[in-house]
Amino acid sequence: MQSESRLKNKELGTQIDKYQALLLPFAYNIIGDLMEAEDIVQDLLNHHFLTNVADVKNTSSYLIRSVINRAINHKKLLRKRMELYPGKWLPTPVITEENIYAGADRSKILHYSLLVLLEHLNPKERAEFILKETFDFTHDEIGELLDINKEHWRQLLKRSKEKITLPVTKTKSLRDDQQLITQLANAITSADIEAAKRLLAEDVQSVSDGGPHMRAARKVLIGPERVSKFLQAIYGKYYPEDATTEFTIVNYLPAILFRREGKIFRCMIFEIDEGIIHNVFIIVNPDKLNALQMPETTNS
Repeated sequence: MQSESRLKNKELGTQIDKYQALLLPFAYNIIGDLMEAEDIVQDLLNHHFLTNVADVKNTSSYLIRSVINRAINHKKLLRKRMELYPGKWLPTPVITEENIYAGADRSKILHYSLLVLLEHLNPKERAEFILKETFDFTHDEIGELLDINKEHWRQLLKRSKEKITLPVTKTKSLRDDQQLITQLANAITSADIEAAKRLLAEDVQSVSDGGPHMRAARKVLIGPERVSKFLQAIYGKYYPEDATTEFTIVNYLPAILFRREGKIFRCMIFEIDEGIIHNVFIIVNPDKLNALQMPETTNS
């Protein structure tokens, strides 16, 4: 009996892991917060597998529909909370250079710049856009999942595409990205602001997210002059002597992780187009950095 029970528990664990990996990208892309997406997926799977749920013909379809609806409802609540959020709100970054949580399909995790842009959409528009552009769902499948007719679906898609422009990044290689970011850091630390400005687009923007507990720039900084001076402060008075940095890939964009005593305290994400930096996203909110806490690799 004990061996039979252990076998059933093992099979159940395998099923939960399988669906956790399947569902997490849906929840994360809609919500933009990894920890809250994890909670939604876990609650759904616990309810489905550990309680008496009526039999369903297609478990995958049922769970995908359920997690999408839960994520949409949660995003509505999150948007209300964001009205009181101090400063700018940025999505929680995830490492896409290696496997992410629960073996989730990292190819379905959205580009960071797109996640930022999707904040201009309401939750249902966002879900519709993601299902079409990322998961390649058909018109009929999206209509069924979101419980909307085809005409309403087309209107949603049209409004979504009017509100955002898909980011286009043209990079020769990740090594080129790393070299460019290293050049920027060297120019900043040597106080060569003119050299730093030459690496920044004329309309470059810097957006920071410190959350309710950490100091961060509350407004979007625009232009090479303001952005380079802000980066100089980050590499100067806001850079602890015992800090280290490392290059990584976050949501398919090059990034620098700042560590102190092995713990990440800042993440800078760069959007680069043809050798010029167009956006710098800076996250110091410790709650959002938890998803990035991994063993240290290469120091600089």
